[in-house]
Amino acid sequence: MGSNCFSALEIDAVGEILNISLGASATAVSTMLNTRVDITTPVVNVVRKDEFKMDPAIGVEITYISGLEGSNVMLLKRHDVRVIVEMLMGIPMTDEEFELNEMNISAVCEVMNQMMGVSSTALSEFLGKVVNISTPISFEVENEKAFIDKYFSDDDYRVVVKFALKIADQLESEFFNVMPISLAKSLVKGFLPDDVIVDPANVNEETKDVPNEEAAPSSGGKQTLSQ
Repeated sequence: MGSNCFSALEIDAVGEILNISLGASATAVSTMLNTRVDITTPVVNVVRKDEFKMDPAIGVEITYISGLEGSNVMLLKRHDVRVIVEMLMGIPMTDEEFELNEMNISAVCEVMNQMMGVSSTALSEFLGKVVNISTPISFEVENEKAFIDKYFSDDDYRVVVKFALKIADQLESEFFNVMPISLAKSLVKGFLPDDVIVDPANVNEETKDVPNEEAAPSSGGKQTLSQ
């Protein structure tokens, strides 16, 4: 099934909608860290569990409680979270010294609360309806297999959206948003005409296992969201 679950316009729309919401988040992070933050236009892929790869990371799960249904997970590299916490708290630390203790978890959650709160407000304005989220839950991902087994079933696909992240001269990296197909569909419903929205239930069985092609950035293309 994979990318056949979405039309090209849907993939483009998912990227553009997240482009807007995460652009607003860049402003929140920039204000908290008192420095320039750049988030590039997202790249959208639809992958199954055996296609998903990740480095050791910090996961942040967000559940929508109104306006949208479902939850998504933001994955940031462990090193990148350490840099952000270091900048936020003004306490130098090495990767070896960094751990998700109560203080650092609190700092991560505060950043994500601000970031995703602003993002949900931007989504509300864009979609024309109130979008509220639960308090983000941070967790350490030390085992790739455990994460994949939790968030992917054997025949399931997830929409994975990659962003490049740059924070002044302190950090240049990337992070990921992982969401179920149903949530991605709910983002574009009402934004696109019904005739360009693919119903996954109607995807031909003969094409459902066609590998997903390398995705390109959405039509916003080379634009960078900066603050």
